[in-house]
Formats: sequence, C-alpha cells, structure tokens
Amino acid sequence: MIALFTIFGLVTAASGDFRVRVEQSWPDPVGITENLWQGNAVAFYERLRFDFGLWSASLLTEKDPGEEWGDLITGGVSYTDPEVIRVAAGWLRVQFAHGLILCHPGPWSGGDPLSLSKTPGRRMRLQLSESPGANDADPLTGATAEYCFSNVTVSTVLGWSKIDTGSSGLHRTETEIENKRAVDEKLAVFRAGFGPVGISFAHVRQREDLTDESFSRVGADLLFETEDALLTGEFAADFDSTFNFLVSASRGLADIRHALTLSRYTGCWPRSAGNFGTNHRIGAGYGLRWRPFEGITLDAGALVLDREEEDSFKAGFQLSERVRNRTTLTQRLKLTATEEERTCRAQVTASWSPYSDFTLSLKVPVTWYRSHSDPSENGAGVEVRLKHSPVTNLDITVSAAAGRTSGWNSRIYAYSLSFPGEFGSRALYNTSVLLQGAVSVHISESATFRIKGAWYSMEGADFLGSGSSETEGSSRTSAGMQLDWNFE
Repeated sequence: MIALFTIFGLVTAASGDFRVRVEQSWPDPVGITENLWQGNAVAFYERLRFDFGLWSASLLTEKDPGEEWGDLITGGVSYTDPEVIRVAAGWLRVQFAHGLILCHPGPWSGGDPLSLSKTPGRRMRLQLSESPGANDADPLTGATAEYCFSNVTVSTVLGWSKIDTGSSGLHRTETEIENKRAVDEKLAVFRAGFGPVGISFAHVRQREDLTDESFSRVGADLLFETEDALLTGEFAADFDSTFNFLVSASRGLADIRHALTLSRYTGCWPRSAGNFGTNHRIGAGYGLRWRPFEGITLDAGALVLDREEEDSFKAGFQLSERVRNRTTLTQRLKLTATEEERTCRAQVTASWSPYSDFTLSLKVPVTWYRSHSDPSENGAGVEVRLKHSPVTNLDITVSAAAGRTSGWNSRIYAYSLSFPGEFGSRALYNTSVLLQGAVSVHISESATFRIKGAWYSMEGADFLGSGSSETEGSSRTSAGMQLDWNFE
C-alpha cells in the first residue's frame, strides 16, 4: 500500500514528506518469552504525506512491541484555502479554543509552574492527525470543516469512532485485543466565532454492548488583545449543572512578562481537556518571566489547586544566564506539595559551545521526597552530553547519565536521545546508569538518516519493568533507525 501510494504521488508530481522508524530492545520481555503477546518485539512507525496544491493526503502505519503487523493503518484527506475554508476527513486532531468543549488528543499540557507566565493559547485546530500519539486507544475519526467570511467563522466536527475500553492503546494480549474498538461513539460539535468571541455546542453518544450514554455541553470563549496585554478564556457547562472555566490575563513589556490564570475543572467530559491534567474545584496560577540584564532570564511561577481528594501546590524557579566563553548556566528548583507528600527537585545545568558545531553540557539533578505514610527518600545524579558535527553532513551525539536514589519517589530524569517526533525523557531510580549514542547523516538537503542506541542498567535488579513488558536481568539494550525524506 505504501509503495502504491508513493508511486501515485510521484506520478502526479506531488510534494510531501515520508518518515519511517524501526526500533527494538533486548532481552525480549515476558510477553514474548511466555507467548503472552500476539506479535514480535519490533516497534514500527510510518508516516506518508502528500500535497496537491490546496489538497493534501496522509497515511499512518504503526506497530508497537507485541502487536501484529498492521495493527494501526489510518490516514485521511484535506482541503485548505486559508482565507475561506478548511475541510478534513479521516483520523483527526482537533481543538476548539482552550479544549473544554472539544480537545483531542490528550489533556492540556499545563501544570508546569515555569510555563505560567504565558497565557494558555486559544487555538482552533481542525486537521488530520500527524502521528498516533495519544490516539491509539481513543481515535477521533470523522470529518471537520471551517468556513470563514468577513469577521465570522463557523466550525464543525462530525465523528464516528471505534474506541477501546480499559486500554492504553496497546493491542498485544487477548484481553487488549478483545477491548479494541469495543465502544461505538458518535460526536457532533459546532462553533460560531464572531471576532474575539465564540460560542460552541457539543454532543457525544457512546454505546458499549447494549448500554448507551450521552453527554451534551455548551460553551463560550474569548480572546481580547492589545499591544502589551492579553485576556483569554473559555466557559463550559453541561445539562447536569456542571460548570468549568479557564480565564487568564497577561501583560508583557520589554523586559518582563507575567500572567494570572484562574480555572475550574470538575469532571472528565468525553473528548474534552482537563486543566493542568487533574480535576479541581478551583485553581489559581501566577507566572513571571523577567530579563533584568542582558543574558539573564528569570522564570518563576506558583500554582494552587483546591481538590476534593487533597489540595496541591506547585512552585518553580529557574535562572538562566549566559556567562563567558559561550557558556550557559541554568539553575532550576521545583516544589510539588499535597497534604500527604512533598517533592522538591533541583537541577543545575551548564552548556558550553565554543564552536557552532560543538556543544558540551553537564546536568546535576537532586530530589528530596517526604511523606506522612511512606519513608523519606533522596536522590541525586549526573549527566554529561556531547554533540559534535565533525563534517557538514554528520551529527554525532553521545551521553552518559547515572543516578542513585532511595526509590521511585526520589527518581531523577535524564535526557533521552530520541528521534524527531518522540518524547525525550527517561526516569532513573535506585542505582542506575544510562549510556546513549546517536548519529544523523544528512544524505541531502531533503533526506536525513538517523540511528541511535542505548544501554540501561540498574544495580542488583533481577528484572526491569513490570507486567508483560518485564525483562529478565539488570540491563536492557535498545536500538533504532529513522529516515526522513521531504520531496517536491
């Protein structure tokens, strides 16, 4: 299918891009050795996109470790005239305003106190999904359209999706395969925008076996902006008297920017986002970014959430400064506290770039964990990373990280040499070591081939991981390769 699609694109002189990735780790997990999984341990991902003037098309294929080949094959087509209309049909990625009415995939990415100096962005995203991401277990398939005329914008989404139950999107074991596409969902969302404000309506109906559930909600969003100030927000309510909102105001001058955000999110509405990733009756956050002198940046923020289970508090402080010899020094401190436990994470990072093709960085993270019910924990580590381009078309990166912690709660985080499009962080706990290497070869201006490898070891461990992903022994090795090609 991929070959036919490519030939079709080349024959019609389309432009676009192609990405293919293959990864595997050793030793094999329990799911393979005990025949619990249906497929092998190889992970595979492919994305093919074509542009034909105002038209575009995409094809996605993915296989996670343990799944059979072709577990996920999807795509779609779209038509875009930026000033008049946008239409897409297939596997969708959608966000209405701040996401209270409709957001897919995933919740808002807020919650980091160091990002609170910037107001949450109001975004109208109606497009084909570019990667599986958080879609695996909860895809949104259907059609969307947005029509603009004068100062009015009309947007709509009609969805008919088959989603999983009790699954993270992996289809490896018999139970996971049985739960695949077990819920039939129909969705309709409408929004009318009038300049800086908009009103929305959403209805979702889910059917599993012989049980039907329906959810409806209405909302309004706003965005008022001046040269140095911004007010943005969204308000939403369902027909069971549940009311949620997000309001944020910010002001930015030449050397300082700060913002205040108030929010409420009390329920997991289907297809909507949860502010800061957790339910709360009321939340307040304040963030500041200040550049007092040239080369010095201060970020600070605090977030308080009033929750039914337990209140939570997050605060963060980061000072970045450029010193001599092209060196950047960053000090970071983050505190997370609830009625039950407190976690404090500190980190110092130094980066030295004497030449444009050479960067050496050092990171030292420290963690303190205290709890009323669990033992106190402490953790510390060190990470060294070197990136060098010995010749024009070659990039080489190597890194070594080590940590010693009292347990999982005092874990530290190391940078992961991930491929473009992958999440790049790795948790280290107990006494562990992570060694990594990556090479990028720029074959041409339009094509890049990448390979990477990693070795992870935990002292005294009889196994790593849990469940069917558990591997025997104290170490694990992984390797992968990715090809990116843009064609015209």
